[in-house]
Amino acid sequence: MIDMERSVLRKIKRANTDWWINEKAIVGANGKTYIAYYTDMGEIHVKELDAKCSRALSRDVRLCTLNQNYADEHNAPSICILESGKILVMYTGHGDNGYIKYRITERPYDIDSFGEEITLPYEGKVTYAQVFENTHLHQIWLFTRVNGSTWEFRYSEDEGKTFSAPRTYISSQNGRLFYMNIRKMDVIQRPHAPTERWFFAFYGHPISSEDHTIRSGFFDCEGYLLTTNGERTAFNLFKGTDVIDPESLDTVYVSPEGTTVRLLEVSATMPPRIGFTPFIMDDMLCPSPDTIVYHCATFTDGKWEISDPICKGGEFLGRNIPDGSQTYVGGMAFYYGSAEAGLGWKECITTDTHRVYITRFDGKDRVVESYQSFDFGKTYNLKQVIRRIPGELNIKAWRPTVPIHAQDNMPVYWHEGRYVGHTGGWHSDIVTYIEYDD
Repeated sequence: MIDMERSVLRKIKRANTDWWINEKAIVGANGKTYIAYYTDMGEIHVKELDAKCSRALSRDVRLCTLNQNYADEHNAPSICILESGKILVMYTGHGDNGYIKYRITERPYDIDSFGEEITLPYEGKVTYAQVFENTHLHQIWLFTRVNGSTWEFRYSEDEGKTFSAPRTYISSQNGRLFYMNIRKMDVIQRPHAPTERWFFAFYGHPISSEDHTIRSGFFDCEGYLLTTNGERTAFNLFKGTDVIDPESLDTVYVSPEGTTVRLLEVSATMPPRIGFTPFIMDDMLCPSPDTIVYHCATFTDGKWEISDPICKGGEFLGRNIPDGSQTYVGGMAFYYGSAEAGLGWKECITTDTHRVYITRFDGKDRVVESYQSFDFGKTYNLKQVIRRIPGELNIKAWRPTVPIHAQDNMPVYWHEGRYVGHTGGWHSDIVTYIEYDD
């Protein structure tokens, strides 16, 4: 149970919902948590929070306004803290934009020192920026979707002052696999020497896609495509002009006949994990909420193993409208923190990778819960009910997010409010669960 004398639910007001963006939140080496978000008016913000002391001041800065008349800027900004301590934030709208914009702090961990906005053009409609630092090559890596079903890669060797020309690395015909969720993994090897990999999963839209399959792979720190087993392939992000054949990627899950699937989460843990829910779409306008069941897939002993059902999702977030918004469900997030607040992952020998956070409708209330596995991902048991919202209030909770290098003092946040589908008009707050030490 929550110790209410130490636990506090804090809200970041008017922080709108987010989509296929990584990373959205990260804990810096200074022990502060940084959350990148946008408001229902399309304003891009960064919030700095302290997870140890309730009396510590939080800070919040507005970087720009994307579009004040369009509520559906459903791209969260992507945030990256460089080894130098400088903070990079990238953002774009979801409409007809042919560019990404970004800003970088001039001083380490100082969100009041963001420099001028820089525009990075693309030859097409670009969305879903996912930005990371490759400390092995001293580069910044950027993955984005262009024109709906093509994914491009760019890199910077000068801390974001300039970027390379875009390189198309995967093209999915007919929108078969047009969502990519990618996470940077810090793999600790004995004697605790870290190496970096980028773990990704591709899948299609639950309604409009021709392929209801989840596929996965890795990029290593030198740009080579790896199988999930860690074997290098011939493909390299820096070499040649070939593209990845989606069907050559390892298969995580194939929807049985008559069902579809929604990818929920890709982990930054070892072993690799993917969260998803299959469900039945009897008709494009008549999905079946009672068939939403959360699962985890864990890569173990050379293959993907699907967990027993964790729990039912209970409802779709959106209305029954034919644009696909009714296929969105509450959501899932894996915990991959360093446990003790202020302790970075480089100082940790082990990390708890067997915990998962879920938002759902339990038939009566909307709940935020954590589940834990004691058998390496085969089964999950309810660990804690963090938030319970009476169903009659019609306030929903969705999209839990665990900051990179999370701390047990602030392990998860989620969106709470109104959700009316991706035609605009929603409103939500980011709700953070913090256990202060004082």
